[in-house]
Amino acid sequence: MLLKVGFHRAAMTRYTGFKSSPYTEGALFYGEKLVVLQASEVIQTQAEPLVRPGKDGGCEPGPT
Repeated sequence: MLLKVGFHRAAMTRYTGFKSSPYTEGALFYGEKLVVLQASEVIQTQAEPLVRPGKDGGCEPGPT
């Protein structure tokens, strides 16, 4: 459920030991949710740099 609402690195970290009934037990969950600025920074650091032909070591015509 945490992944569906936008969290990543979601996990159940541990049980608390609290039992509210014979069928339920408390647990702690962890998740991170990026804000838009952080998300764009993560995408930029993971993306390959764009190299356009003719610039920055791109394709140049060879000697004839």
